[in-house]
Amino acid sequence: MTTTYDPNMALMMLAGLAVVLVIVMLIMRGASRRRITTLQREIGRIEGERDMVTAERNRLLTDLDMARAQIRPLSDEVDRLKRAEAKRLSAAPAAAAIEAAAPEVVTESHDLSQLKGVGDKFAAKLRDLGIDSLRQIAGWTGADVAVIDSQLGPFQGRITRDRLVEQAKLLHEGRITEYETRFGKLGE
Repeated sequence: MTTTYDPNMALMMLAGLAVVLVIVMLIMRGASRRRITTLQREIGRIEGERDMVTAERNRLLTDLDMARAQIRPLSDEVDRLKRAEAKRLSAAPAAAAIEAAAPEVVTESHDLSQLKGVGDKFAAKLRDLGIDSLRQIAGWTGADVAVIDSQLGPFQGRITRDRLVEQAKLLHEGRITEYETRFGKLGE
C-alpha cells in the first residue's frame, strides 16, 4: 500500500487545526474575562470592607482619645487626693500603713522593672546602654526609640510593643491612677 501526499488534504487539515485552535482560544479568552470580572468585583467588595474597617478604627481611636482626655483629669485628681491624704496621715503614728496603701509619686525612679514588660534581663540591657531612669525613657522621641531599639538585640521591638515611653511618662509624672487604668496595678 502506497500513500501519496495530497497537498490539498494537508492544507485542509491545517486549516481545520487552525479553526480548532481559534475556537479553543476564544473559549479560554471568554473564561479568562469572566474570571477577571469576578475578581474585580471581589476586589471592589474587599476594598469596601477595608474602607468600613478603617472608618470604624478611626472612630474607635477618636473615642479612645476622648475617653483618655476624660480620664486624665480624674486620675490626676485621684493622685492628688491620695498624696494629700498620705501627707495628712503621715503625721499620725500609722504613717507606715498609709504609705503602703497610697502609691507614692515616682519622679526620678531608677527601677526600670516598674515598667510592664521589663524584666531583669531587659533592664540590665537598658542599663548597659546607659538608660537607668524612667525620666530618660519618658523623654524619648520616635528617633530615639529607633536608635535604641536597633541596639537591643533579642529585645528589639519591645519598646514600641510594650509602650514603654507611654508607661515611663505616666510614672515619671506621678500619674499612677492613669497608669494603673491603662497598664494594670503597679508592681504586679
